[in-house]
Amino acid sequence: MEYESNRGSLFLKVFFAFIAAVFFIYILRELRMIFIPFFIALLLYFMLKESVQKLEAWKIPKPLIMIGLLLVIFICLSLFGLLLFIGVSSFIDNFPAYSENITRVVKSVLPSLKLPILDVEQYIANFDWDKIFNPGQITALVSGTMGNFTSFIGNLLLVLLLLMFMLGEKVPMIARIARTLSKERGEELQRIVAAIDTRIQHYLFIKTMLSLITAILAALILFAGRVDFIIFAALLVFFLNYIPTFGSLLSTIFPVLITFLRYGFCLRLVLVAASLMVMQFVMGNVIEPQIMGRSLNLSPIVILLSLIFWGWLWGVVGMFLAVPITSALKIIFESIPTLKPLAAAMSGE
Repeated sequence: MEYESNRGSLFLKVFFAFIAAVFFIYILRELRMIFIPFFIALLLYFMLKESVQKLEAWKIPKPLIMIGLLLVIFICLSLFGLLLFIGVSSFIDNFPAYSENITRVVKSVLPSLKLPILDVEQYIANFDWDKIFNPGQITALVSGTMGNFTSFIGNLLLVLLLLMFMLGEKVPMIARIARTLSKERGEELQRIVAAIDTRIQHYLFIKTMLSLITAILAALILFAGRVDFIIFAALLVFFLNYIPTFGSLLSTIFPVLITFLRYGFCLRLVLVAASLMVMQFVMGNVIEPQIMGRSLNLSPIVILLSLIFWGWLWGVVGMFLAVPITSALKIIFESIPTLKPLAAAMSGE
């Protein structure tokens, strides 16, 4: 009888936990326009907090630090926007050369496929590839992509506003919450937050340095291969490298595609693609694990599942935030006795 009662109680706990999890995921998805800027601001807060504290220790007024920080962010965003504009404009200007290469490659490949089309060579010769690959359509595509520019600016301002409030607090929110708890619980809360802070700061610092080195190496490879849009491709490598596993793969697609469009099937294409893939493999699977050490201690399958889940939940931004959020959840689970088995399952050891 007691066994049946315990089993029924466990079933109810699991059932209500499942309902709560589904409801929580629903809230995260429906209110993503609020949560995404908040988590981005929180990530930037972890990155910048220590620098702000050091500047304060040098007796620099906090309002001056905030103004300087906003100025640096504005300059970085302006440079990124300028490089993006130059890259897209250059691609549109040089597209006739790419269009000719595309036409030549397609004409050389399609006949070898032995498609069941009468007079295939004449069909290819008379086909107007410019209707498919033309600057007008590319411009329309770019315009459509930038159609949500106002929304992007609004989200950016919200992120900066949240970041300024987080960095501008005299007493952190966690410290204020800890004051309302018992001494033991307050210390435990601050210990958990400090562990999350340290681990995420360490991860972001190393990831940023490695992404920068990877982007520089990619730029050197593309320069040696005389590939177009080197700076834009290097920027893609830098930002996509924050996405584990998938990011390094995605970052090689653009430069390899540009090399193919510019030079077609040739030894240069093979060398550029092979060099980029070998470099990404060494940086991601040899150097990064050695430097990163056990700072995250997350299982590779957990990282992969977190990328899929947060990518489904919040898109590309979710993939950028997946590892820091999962690492923070693991630290929280480690501090709750009933969730310690789940934390152990997430561990990489």
